[in-house]
Amino acid sequence: MKSFQLLIVSFLILVNSAFCQDITLSWDPSPTPEVAGYKIYYQQDNANYPFDGTGAAEGNSPVDVGDTLSATLTELGDEVVYFFTVTAYSDDSESSYSNIVSNSWLPALITPTIGAANEPVPVTFLWETAPSDYDVTYTLFYGTDQTEVRTAGVIAVSPPAPGNNPLLPGTIAALVALLLLAIRYRPTTKLLPQTIALLAMLLLGGMLTACGGGGGGDSSSDHSAVTGESAQLYSVDKGSSDYHQAYDLEPSTTYYWKVVATDTQDPNLTYESEVRGFTTEAF
Repeated sequence: MKSFQLLIVSFLILVNSAFCQDITLSWDPSPTPEVAGYKIYYQQDNANYPFDGTGAAEGNSPVDVGDTLSATLTELGDEVVYFFTVTAYSDDSESSYSNIVSNSWLPALITPTIGAANEPVPVTFLWETAPSDYDVTYTLFYGTDQTEVRTAGVIAVSPPAPGNNPLLPGTIAALVALLLLAIRYRPTTKLLPQTIALLAMLLLGGMLTACGGGGGGDSSSDHSAVTGESAQLYSVDKGSSDYHQAYDLEPSTTYYWKVVATDTQDPNLTYESEVRGFTTEAF
């Protein structure tokens, strides 16, 4: 059985007709000799394998396009988001999937590259930023379980409605009044600092709650949270930043990663990258 090097789908051309989409894909040739042809895998709505889409006039996924570096799938649904990947095959074997492309914008992953080996730690995760007409923030997911990474998602939290501030003006006034009473009727001078400190903490805590806590959202927020049953799935809120350096990876270990971009106005609108794997170096 032959070993194939990975393909890279280099660009995507869209041709729209009145009621359907004709989508043309092009890819780099496989550097592995004795390639018999290529297959296009596709599906709608998500980038999760096994890419078992239907609807193209050329047939259900995968579509064998023969020994060519460009092919068009026709009569795909209008205003439907499709995801595509390509493989090379010989008489007795088939390559891994190429990178994933879509007829909608996705955060393309740059480094680590597909199947990278001996990746030095700290690992620098780098991805493509959104076009200028997108207003999104990024969440990086990485871990040792491919399924957990693939199924992980950003929890959509609706912002508080205007006027429903958790810290009401009356609450602030009551805390200030308590502080004044503590100063005036303090039992002993010794207890005054403790009383003031306690009330100040209550006031500060209420203010942080009103402001949404100390959560990150900008490019400086690199706080990682461990989730998932394996305790090896990490979620990092990156705000508008397009990279992250991870120092917490184990040597000689295979990790998987993806990036999810979330619309700042509609937290239920997300753009999810493919899932890539890489292996860290021994150290």
